[in-house]
Amino acid sequence: MEAVNHLFENNLINWIVLIGLLVFAWGKFVPPVLKSRKDGIETALSEAAKARQEGEAFLAEQRAKVADADARSAQIIEEAKQLAVQMEEQMKTQMAADLADMQKKIEVQIAGERQLAITELRAAAARAAIKLTEQMLPSMMNAEAKSKLLSQFMEQLDSNSQQGTKVSAGHLESIH
Repeated sequence: MEAVNHLFENNLINWIVLIGLLVFAWGKFVPPVLKSRKDGIETALSEAAKARQEGEAFLAEQRAKVADADARSAQIIEEAKQLAVQMEEQMKTQMAADLADMQKKIEVQIAGERQLAITELRAAAARAAIKLTEQMLPSMMNAEAKSKLLSQFMEQLDSNSQQGTKVSAGHLESIH
């Protein structure tokens, strides 16, 4: 038994030494590992908190930008509506002016066409009168009518040519 006791004593001492060595190793090596692990976790937490603050600041900035963009878009829409109303009024005014101008041009063109038609009608009437006179005059003219017509013509010619030289009946008869 003594051998067993001695074995047990040696074993117990070995176990105590082993446990002591383990405790010593644990005390020497584990705290720096745990400290570095703790520092890593604290660094990660502080970086996460910083990232959260930056994210919240960015979110607030983006919300402000969105609100500003909404206000600007509403302002642009309002300006576009006002511009559309102004353009509509200008177009109505321009269209009224164009219509008035076109109406004046049409009236001038109608008056010109009317005057042209009157002139053509007068010319046609004059041609018809001349043609009718050419047809009727020879049958109506006799010597007495020719003489009377010639003397009336001479009187009118003399009265109209008071400023210039007088034309005598003999001169006209020689021409005729």
